[in-house]
Amino acid sequence: MDKKSDFILSAIHDSQSTIRSIDVKVVALLTGMLVPISSLGKIWNHLVHISSLTSNFVAILIGTSFLLLWLIAILSLVRTLSAIDNPADHIVNSLEYKGIFYGGGLFRFGWLDVLLNRSVIKANKDVAAFSQTYPDNENEIVSELSFEHMKLIYIREIKLHRFKSSLKIAFVWLVMGIAIYLYSKAG
Repeated sequence: MDKKSDFILSAIHDSQSTIRSIDVKVVALLTGMLVPISSLGKIWNHLVHISSLTSNFVAILIGTSFLLLWLIAILSLVRTLSAIDNPADHIVNSLEYKGIFYGGGLFRFGWLDVLLNRSVIKANKDVAAFSQTYPDNENEIVSELSFEHMKLIYIREIKLHRFKSSLKIAFVWLVMGIAIYLYSKAG
């Protein structure tokens, strides 16, 4: 391979590493966001106490806002971890490329395959047909590697966007939870 291919491969590996790093951080934050499930009774008691200090409407509004922020943060974190739709759909003129580096779509799975390893699952191409899809020259290799890199960039960027948004929502939720606790204890 030439220096251009080596550069692109290095960029692909970097993007893959960044994606893995984001996923680790998301799992850590998601774990932290799930901890309050064990304290729902205590949270409820604080909200009941707030309703005795203010109107029921205010307590319901605060409680609903707190719960919605919490659920949105959790859902956005789960969404960050979940599979991204086909990133090729987000690249201009993607139909010109084979996407052989990743090899997606070679196997078709159904619901049973979530739980079972079925022997009826076979590749939709044999080895000879699959090997014909590999690039034939250096320019095609560079193009396919660039295509793969662009797909990874999309995945990295959407994960970063979702993670940053989740962090902001989680921060607002945390501040609101601290405020609820302090107001409940002060009253």
